[in-house]
Amino acid sequence: MGIRLLGELGLFAAVRRILLYQAMTVVAISSLTLVLMGTAEAESVLAGGLAGFLPNLFFAAKFGRSNPKRTAQEVVRAFYVGEALKLLLTGSLFVLIFQIPGISFMPLFIGFVSVIMVFWFALLLRG
Repeated sequence: MGIRLLGELGLFAAVRRILLYQAMTVVAISSLTLVLMGTAEAESVLAGGLAGFLPNLFFAAKFGRSNPKRTAQEVVRAFYVGEALKLLLTGSLFVLIFQIPGISFMPLFIGFVSVIMVFWFALLLRG
């Protein structure tokens, strides 16, 4: 997913940048795991990374667009609804992932946590 496609979604520049960094993190860590540990672990890292990335992409696409006509209350309500849906989607993805035979749990969670950390580091480094 390129930055151009993210721009076409009408997302804020900071949101686009975080999503791009998260996608790059998933690819980089999965690739590194493939080289160092093998296919099964790389697939687990990829699954965990996607379980973190896809809900964020959904949230950003659905609720991360600028709309000057929305009131502050509408923005807050949309944020809470979006977060709730994001949590449900994340949980659903993990339920599906746990059905995959041969999934490696540690690499799975490393992939997931790595994607989440991108968001937290972006917030810390923002200022």
